Order: sequence, then structure tokens, then C-alpha cells
Amino acid sequence: MPTDRSQKVIRYSAEARLRHPILMLSAIVTGLLESRELAWQLFLRDVRQRYRQSVLGVVWVVVPPIITTLIFIVLNERKILNIPATDIPYPIYVMFGTLLWQVFAESVINPLKQFDSCTPIMIKINMPRGAPILSSIWQSLFFFLMQALVGLGAFIYFDISFTWGAMLALPLVFVLVLLGTVVGVLLIPLGALYKDVGESIGIVLRFAFFLTPIVYPPPTSWPYSMLVELNPVTPILMGARDLLTKGAVLDSGPIFNVCAGVFVVGILALIFYRIAVPVVLERLGA
Repeated sequence: MPTDRSQKVIRYSAEARLRHPILMLSAIVTGLLESRELAWQLFLRDVRQRYRQSVLGVVWVVVPPIITTLIFIVLNERKILNIPATDIPYPIYVMFGTLLWQVFAESVINPLKQFDSCTPIMIKINMPRGAPILSSIWQSLFFFLMQALVGLGAFIYFDISFTWGAMLALPLVFVLVLLGTVVGVLLIPLGALYKDVGESIGIVLRFAFFLTPIVYPPPTSWPYSMLVELNPVTPILMGARDLLTKGAVLDSGPIFNVCAGVFVVGILALIFYRIAVPVVLERLGA
């Protein structure tokens, strides 16, 4: 009988895949590209489900950063918090810092949420493993677009002069999304097996919020300065905020270091994900 040459042939081998890391990485990248259409459908499905029974819809995306900003503005004006002076007006400083942090936090949470929603399907059929990751990136970028509307309103309300340097903040926002996604991907194996991990992510992010110069300028006294400097979110968030509000970055060195780190750790995270997922699905389906 004639065979269908359009069907893809998959060969399985008992040889460890880590013996050929280049081939393995190539297979991971190919899998991500092949799953882009499915990832887009997952993104559309989740966005519809998220706002289907909501009266205000996407308005709930922009409410938390606005409320957070108002709280810290009031605390600072009432002198309840002793916050040093910032190089730009404090309301602008807090607003853009909070918006950027929300984008990062959403990027951390999305991969595990997407994987959990796809787990019943992946247990039954050979669904592309990269689809939940791509879908989570789409969701994070959609979340950023909603936050950008608040940022545009802040530009108008505070009469901030727009410069072309502000456009350079977009690549840094994308790096912020990738940084959060890498952290989220590393948490998927444990998070899928133990729900305590998912519950604790929100607590850790709230703690990390105060280790990032979002509502206060970077401290200069030790050990607080060291804690802030070791935080990989700090240079990206501060660089994006400076570009948006001032059109320039004072120190680009730490930004390049974090970008290189995201690239290297991102590759390792994808390899770890590719190796761990079959084991996780086997345990979940047992």
C-alpha cells in the first residue's frame, strides 16, 4: 500500500538526549516553532475564559497598579513612610515601577498556570510541549499592552515629555517578560507535582516587590544595597523606567549582564523543561 509521505516520522532511542545537547536544543526550538498556532489558540481560549463573566473585563488588569500607586503616594505624602527623594516626581516613579513589576510578576505566574490547564490534554495525547510556554508569553505581552494604556494615561496626566529614547524601553520590557517566563518555566516541574509551589509564588513575589526599587530609590547602605543589586529585576526595571521617563539610562552595564544571563539560563531552563516534563506527566497520569 502507498504510504503518506507527508506524515512526520518520529524515532525513539534509549540513548540519553543530553549526550547531544546541540541536537536537543535544536529539537526544542523546532518544537516551539511548530507549536505556535496551538499556543495562539490556547492564548485566545484563556483570555476569553478569564473575562467572559466579568462586567469590567480587562479593567481589572489595570486596577491593581493604580491602587498600589495611590497607596504609596498617600503614605509618602503623610510621612508615614520615610522614603528618600527620587530623581523624578514620586508619583511617576511609583506608577511606572509598579506597572513594570506587574508585568514581571504576571510572567512568572503564567507558565505554571498554562501548564496546569494543559496537563489533562498532554497526559492523553502527544501535545506539543512548547505550546504552554509560548501561550504564557502571549498572555504576558497582552497584559503589558493593557498596562501600557495606564502608562499612556500617566504620560498625559503628569505631562511627561515623550522622547524617542522611550521607545528603547520596549526591548527591556520584553527582556522583563522573558526573565519572568524563565523563572516560571523552572518552577513548572515542582509546581505541577506539588500545589504548594503555586500557592507560595504569590507570597514570594510580594516579598520580592520590596527587594526591588519600585517605591523607593536604590539604597546606598549595606546590606540593603547588596540585596537590591543582586536582584536581577532591578537593572531591567530601572532601565525601562528611566527610558520611559527620561529617555536615557545612566548605567547600561548591569542591563547587558542580566540580558546575557536570561539568554543562558533560558536555554538551560528549556532543556530542563524538556527532560522533566515526560517524568512529571507520567507521575500525574499514574
